[in-house]
Formats: sequence, C-alpha cells, structure tokens
Amino acid sequence: MASSSEKSELNSSASFSSNSDEVDDIFITCCAPNGCTVPSPVNLHQSVKLTSSSDQCVCSLFMHSECFDQFEESVLQYLKLSGRARSWSEKQRRQNIWSKRGYDLAFKACLCKCKKGYLKKDLDQVEEFDHVPVTKSKKKKRKSNEKPLLILSTSPTNRNRTISGCSTGSEGGGISKLSSPKEAVFSFSRRSDYHAFLVALPKQKLNPYHIKMEDETYGGNYDENRNFVLSNLTNHKVHTVHCLLCLRSLPVYDRYPLIDGTFFLSVHKSHKSAVEILHNGYNRYLCAVCVGCLHGYSAKVNCKFCKEEWQGDLFQLGTLYSFDIFAANPCCPRRTQCNTCSANVLKERVEASFSWFAQQLQCPDCGSLDYHLIKPHLTVFKISTD
Repeated sequence: MASSSEKSELNSSASFSSNSDEVDDIFITCCAPNGCTVPSPVNLHQSVKLTSSSDQCVCSLFMHSECFDQFEESVLQYLKLSGRARSWSEKQRRQNIWSKRGYDLAFKACLCKCKKGYLKKDLDQVEEFDHVPVTKSKKKKRKSNEKPLLILSTSPTNRNRTISGCSTGSEGGGISKLSSPKEAVFSFSRRSDYHAFLVALPKQKLNPYHIKMEDETYGGNYDENRNFVLSNLTNHKVHTVHCLLCLRSLPVYDRYPLIDGTFFLSVHKSHKSAVEILHNGYNRYLCAVCVGCLHGYSAKVNCKFCKEEWQGDLFQLGTLYSFDIFAANPCCPRRTQCNTCSANVLKERVEASFSWFAQQLQCPDCGSLDYHLIKPHLTVFKISTD
C-alpha cells in the first residue's frame, strides 16, 4: 500500500496530466532513484520525463535535468560493463542507451525508487520535426542532454541543413575530388525529402549523430569523403547503386546524406553493382547497404553460426566508411577463422575500433597474412527479407 507521501507524489503527476494550463502551480517531486540533489521542486519546463515498466509505479516520473544527467551517467557506467556493449565506443553507448538495443542490457540499473518498475527516458518528449526552416530569430536553446534534430523540409533548397549542432565525421576517408569541368556535367540526384529515414528510423535517431548531414561551417562546398564517392562514381558513369542485402536500387545524391543508407569499402566484390575504385593505392569495391536493412526494417541479418543479429544500426547513415562494415565486431569464432588453415585468428576477445577488424592480420598458427575477418557476407550471414 502506498504511503501518504507516495500518494501525494502520484496525485501531483495526475494533476499535471489533466490540468496542463496550471502546470506552474503544481508541486512535482523529483523521481531520481539515488536521491534528488536539487533543493527545489521540479520545474516541468526544465525537466526530463520518464516512463515506468510498472503500471503500479507511484513516482512522479519527472526529474530535474541535473538529476537526470547523474542518473544517465550511472546507467552508462553499468552499460559499459554489460554484454556486447563492452565493445562499443563511448559514443555508441550514449546513442543506444535508451534504445531497445542498449536499454535491454542496462535496465537493471534503472530500478525506480518505489521498487515496482524500471525507469526509462520518455523519448516521445523530443519535439516534433519542423517542416519549415527555422530562422535564427526563432531558434530556441535546447537542453544539454538533448540531441540536435533535423529540419525535414520538402523544399530542395533546404534539403541538407540542421537545426543545431554539427554533424559527426565518418571513419571513412578519401583524397579524390571532381577534377574537371567535364566530370562535373555528370549530375546526381537532388534530395527533396527524407522519407526513407522517417519510415525506417525511430524519432530519437533522426539527428546528425545518426545521419550524416552537410557541414556548412565553411560553406559546405568541399568534403573529402563526399568528393571521393562522387568523383569515382562519375568516372564510372554511375548514379545509382544497389543494397547488398535486399538489392534495392539507391539513387546517389549530390549532398549529404549521400544515399538512403551508407557506403563502405570492401576487398570483396559482393554484388555486380559494386564499383571498383583505387583507395590509398589498393583496389577496393564501393558497396552500399540501405537504411531499411541496416536497421532491420527491410531485412533481418543474422549470423549463420551463432544466430546473433547483425548490428547494422551502429553505423552512421548517408556517409562513407573506409572499411568493410560486415567485418566489424565479429560475434563468434566461426567469423574469425583463418582463410588458409581455418584456425581461430583471435585467440581471445578483442575490444577495438570497427576498422581494426577489417585490417590485414597474421594467423598465429600458419602465419598467413590476410584479411581473415572480412568474409563475403553471404557466407556468414543469413538474410531474411520476408
């Protein structure tokens, strides 16, 4: 049975739901599990809303932003030591902490102080996306714990702008650029909308951390990765590529995000549409995977041996990776076998960047130097598109 203080806290939350015009007059208690550190009631306009896994939770489900920051850091520390998240980078853990992939590993660190359920950040609290560009005079300051959002405009003139923050760089790299006026005549598509991202992604991932956007700090006219991709495709007269998994046709755009998915380089030509290019003096194949397959919307990709689902949603969309993304973070020993003697190249678990797994490694048994962890994706993954 709830105590009188618990009932009071619950009632204040109920009053907020039914009397939104009087929110400034309501006393809301912070629901920080480890105790509130702010000596004042919660200001709803500067708070973080949460949800509980229990219908019987008697807490307010609101936290001071300062208390939530401390709560989130404690959950991140727990996630850092949990399962497959141990091999994630700090950035990946922060991106996935409140998504299903990360929360399923860390929910035990989110026990509510009423002990009846587990807390989770209410992702629906994120503001809706604007369909009209926001001018400087209308920009609002965002909380420190919120990610920047995209302007999903249907106007081609505003197709590659962000509301706030700057886009993160990809791990891929290139040095080529459009080298002659003749090449520049070959045109790529101009993006008119973000429909493919809206369909496949949850709302909290519609931001420049998950989708590579045009960096307009210096006018957005030069970017090594973008010009590397476009110049090589121009040389081959290619303006459409295909997803390696579902074989969907993907138009290439002239600005970030370059495709409705992501590009990567591989030592294998896994599909006839893969474009052979020269990268840092080595022959590579420019390949693509669509956003639907990366996020499990169009196809499910599972390891043939251990059945674990491939984590394609860890990669940024619309950009280029200079390594084979299917080699990243191998899930079982069958994927780390030597290409010559079939011995296990990795004798123990390795925590490293994704690109490390796509480099040449020497087999400790037979001494063979090869890209042992890069396997043709169809030989190690089962792809289900139904």
